[in-house]
Amino acid sequence: MARPALPDSLRGASEKLRAFVEEAPLERSSIVEFVATQARTLSPGARVLDVGAGASPYRELFERQSYTTADHAATLHGGDVDIVAEAHSIPVSDGSFDAVLCTQVLEHVPDPLAVLSELSRVLVAGGRLIATVPLAWEEHEQPHDFFRYTRYGIAHLLTAAGFEALDIRPRTDCFTTLAQLVQNAVWAMGSAPDGLDALRVEARTALAEMSDALALLAPLDVRMILPLGYTVSANASPRLGPP
Repeated sequence: MARPALPDSLRGASEKLRAFVEEAPLERSSIVEFVATQARTLSPGARVLDVGAGASPYRELFERQSYTTADHAATLHGGDVDIVAEAHSIPVSDGSFDAVLCTQVLEHVPDPLAVLSELSRVLVAGGRLIATVPLAWEEHEQPHDFFRYTRYGIAHLLTAAGFEALDIRPRTDCFTTLAQLVQNAVWAMGSAPDGLDALRVEARTALAEMSDALALLAPLDVRMILPLGYTVSANASPRLGPP
């Protein structure tokens, strides 16, 4: 199966991070490229909170910063985190962090506005939210899978939560999106004792070839309105003091 070239951000990366991206390169290459780019723009020593960090795959991208992880106790992604908490209630003081990282998390929370408001609270005024959200993906981590986001939907929530200077961008073209979803169908179809599994094996081979062909069409997309999801950079608005 064809694979996209690894992003420039993985030059010199650890084998652990490379392996993480190679598990789903059509999906993860764009995420790691975005996170690495954002990390390079943060000041040395900046306090960064990774919310929904799991096994902290992006830790090494923040070697110049002070990196703290947070996740809920029942996370499926393993890893020892610094703060065990729900994303809508993080036990730290207001303005404790200069940046918050939150990748592929907001689809799994039942109240994303409450979570975004909490992320705004823990940021210093003008602090940066670095996030990614999905638009196209199958149900996963059931039953904790609640939302998908258009750029307008996430912008609405960010503004309501007190963020400004929003920068929301598609992170893949439509053909990469289709190629990834076709790959996902390989396992999503499942199997059953219905006498059709031999046909399913043939279908998986055909789907893999289809995915490769679709991925090669990536340069043709100019509208970028069917991405796998969006990258988000936004700043926490200054909080109003007491009247």
